[in-house]
Amino acid sequence: MNKISRGFTIVELLVVIVVIGVLAAITVVSYTGISQKAVAASLQSDLSNAATKLKMYYTDNGFYPETLLETAVGSRNYCPHPDDPRYCIMASSGNTLVYPTQGASSQVYTLNNFSGSNYYRVTENTGVVAYTPTTITSTGSPTITTSGAYTIYKFTGSGSFTPSNSLSVDYLIVAGGGGSGYGNSGPGGGGGGGGALTGSTTLSGTNTVTVGNGGAASSVIANSGGNSSIGSTVATGGGGGGSFSTGYGLPGGSGGGGALNVSFSAGAGGAGTSGQGYAGGGSVYGGLYPAGGGGGNSSAGSSGSGTHGGDGGSGLTSSISGSSICYAGGGGGAIDSTSGTGGNATCGGGTGGISGGAAGVAGTVNTGGGAGGSRAASGYAGGSGIVIIRFLTP
Repeated sequence: MNKISRGFTIVELLVVIVVIGVLAAITVVSYTGISQKAVAASLQSDLSNAATKLKMYYTDNGFYPETLLETAVGSRNYCPHPDDPRYCIMASSGNTLVYPTQGASSQVYTLNNFSGSNYYRVTENTGVVAYTPTTITSTGSPTITTSGAYTIYKFTGSGSFTPSNSLSVDYLIVAGGGGSGYGNSGPGGGGGGGGALTGSTTLSGTNTVTVGNGGAASSVIANSGGNSSIGSTVATGGGGGGSFSTGYGLPGGSGGGGALNVSFSAGAGGAGTSGQGYAGGGSVYGGLYPAGGGGGNSSAGSSGSGTHGGDGGSGLTSSISGSSICYAGGGGGAIDSTSGTGGNATCGGGTGGISGGAAGVAGTVNTGGGAGGSRAASGYAGGSGIVIIRFLTP
């Protein structure tokens, strides 16, 4: 008799397929786990070796290097000095080393190393540790840029800044600059620069960001600038410049410059806010009636003198945005004749106007500069403020 060969049943085939699938899944999971462990070990090894080299550098020099420079594009070899290989650090293939720029003679450092979703770091007083990079949610359409090892959020309008974890940041907060005094009957004082604050802090949760407007142009009493802030840290708006109706400059982050008043006496400059700015300069009764310059973040506005309106006070120069920019300068005071000159201004402040000559100049937007004093029927607007937040790129 012929034997009939019996094949596999459908159930048996399905069982075999399921078993193969399970074995394949176990193999993939095991391989992935081994691969992740290999990546983590590579990252940790890079940082351990780097910490040893950085400690050697510190022992020899008494401080940590300011930067680590790649010796050639794609070389993955980073050195404090390309011509001295003793302290060079090598990154393994697929790993990215980030050494934020340190200050001169720094006693601290942070070195990050990451690959894919694996993040590790080492500092001068910790071993190698894993960390979770922070993500940021923001409103208000800030401009987001990078500079070196930093990510920078620049707010020119109000909004919010929300890190997913506690985040160490540097900040610059500049309030709106003061508007200038009008000069329909006498030269107007320069607007004060907006108050400016710099510093470092730790942010967590949702932080409200407010950017102050510049003091609006006015044909009556000059308007002060609006406050800027991150949460409870507030920079005060610049004081408005003195006008003929009152004479005195208004107080603010920096004070507005004084002007000749309706009683034909000299008006005093407004006071500045401690730690944020300086007072405005006073006006002079007599001669060309020069008005005072608005105060700035770094110095007081000068009083009017002889044939020259008072100069606006100097502002604050900062590179937090990645470029060196001067903020919160005071506006120059106006003068009563073309035989004189309006007050000078820097750092976003406007120059003072001249009766029958050049008009005053408004403060520059997003610098917090005070407006230049007016010798016309209306003053000029101060520059709007700005808020900048900088942190190390994860």
